[in-house]
Amino acid sequence: MKAFLDTNVIIDFLGEREPFYQDAACIFEMLRKRKVNLITSALTLVNCAYILKKAYSQDVMLPKIKWLCDVLDITPIDEASIINAIQHKGTDFEDTIQYYSALPYQPDVIITRDKKGFSDLDILVMTPAEFIERSRR
Repeated sequence: MKAFLDTNVIIDFLGEREPFYQDAACIFEMLRKRKVNLITSALTLVNCAYILKKAYSQDVMLPKIKWLCDVLDITPIDEASIINAIQHKGTDFEDTIQYYSALPYQPDVIITRDKKGFSDLDILVMTPAEFIERSRR
């Protein structure tokens, strides 16, 4: 299974944000066990660095971002992603860009805690808890 991780799930994991950390950690454990292939966008890495620098020094934050580059497939944000998102006129511009960035990688699901941002897009969207539950079946 190939899953696209939205920014909030990665921040939950790297920032150990409660009460969301456990579900995010479970998904990364599934990656470690090779039960899932995880992808995210270059935009997510930039957003994570911006948010994490508020809680961590650069010496701590940058290795976390580098680790993400090592373990996740990173989708580019290019002109086509942006133009497609503009033309789509989705309910959440940033999530629509994430979607169009992910499409060439053919994810089976988008994992996010903000499902409504992806509600008008043509892909299965699940919360981390829903994804974990489905994966156990």
